Amino acid sequence: MIEKPGLNVNWLVLGATLLLPACEALPVDPENTSQKIVRDRQFTVGLVAGTTQERMVEQLLGEVAKRTHARPRVVSGATEILLQGVSKGKLDLVIGEFTKNSPWQTDVAFGPPLRSSGLKSDPLELKAAMRNGENRWITLVERASRAVSAEARSQ
Repeated sequence: MIEKPGLNVNWLVLGATLLLPACEALPVDPENTSQKIVRDRQFTVGLVAGTTQERMVEQLLGEVAKRTHARPRVVSGATEILLQGVSKGKLDLVIGEFTKNSPWQTDVAFGPPLRSSGLKSDPLELKAAMRNGENRWITLVERASRAVSAEARSQ
């Protein structure tokens, strides 16, 4: 009888079993944003000065707080300064009204819009911005956004 070369099924099962626990940690935050928030029981939010829809912002912050068991610490400021802060990891989240084609879309991760206003061709969107690459944190904020807004659920 001639044996064909190949992988032994037992080795495949063993390999899969050993790799399975690693999947629990996905998605990951290379800069540990989620872990820091859980540890400190606080997340820092930059609120763009002049942002309307206070009720929607409060609902989003409440949903994120519920999911993280942490409380928000809100600071207000100018758009550029706050987005630089979240991009550099000095803020965990920025909430404001941004154009759909914001020049910041390559520097930060924008969540789905909670609400849109203005022209359909160039809407102003109320949404959250997070630090690029912090995928566990981004996923949490996106899910919270969809939980509080019908508009975000459709994105």
